[in-house]
Amino acid sequence: MLLVSRELCRKCVALRLPVGHTWNVRTLSLSQHVSRNKSISKDVKSQQDGGFTHKAREATRTTTYTAVILVGIGVTGLMIYTVCKELLSSFSPQTVYGAALEKCSAHPRVVDFLGDSIKGYGEESRRGRRQHVSHMGYEVEGCKGYRIKFHLKGQRRTATVNLDARQTANGWDFRYLYVQLDSYPYEVIVIEDNRETVFGSSGEAPDSSVPLHS
Repeated sequence: MLLVSRELCRKCVALRLPVGHTWNVRTLSLSQHVSRNKSISKDVKSQQDGGFTHKAREATRTTTYTAVILVGIGVTGLMIYTVCKELLSSFSPQTVYGAALEKCSAHPRVVDFLGDSIKGYGEESRRGRRQHVSHMGYEVEGCKGYRIKFHLKGQRRTATVNLDARQTANGWDFRYLYVQLDSYPYEVIVIEDNRETVFGSSGEAPDSSVPLHS
């Protein structure tokens, strides 16, 4: 009887060992699986956080670039508007300069002294660059005016142009426009002088620096 019991115990132990051993392996595999899942979850969360940060930075950069572009477009548009307004205005320094240059270039005495192919330009800088035509704006009795100075150059000589233009009831007109030669005989050629006719009623004294039309 004792021998039979011992044999049965040995068989039970022999049968239980593999079962217990397999259970331990499965338990270890389950722990590893849980640990791997936690690690994967951390990696996914880290990637999500990193992706969100990257997207936020990209959005900030895009917003900054867009703001800079919009500011640049606004400044450029304002500059274009200002230039176009001055060029298209019926009474502006550029309009007056263009009309004066046309009158001077077509005047027979100016062509006789300066020669053909007369060109107009502004003041020259120290580097020899021709700058914009100098002008000074003013207002008298509610009427705007401009005093402009520029230069002429022909095939033979150069000359300096001085003019004063002012608004009138019908638009604008020259108060005076004359050309002075830069070299001998230093003659002054009066193109127009309306200070005693068109603008005589304003009561303003004529400019002593500009010769009156005789």
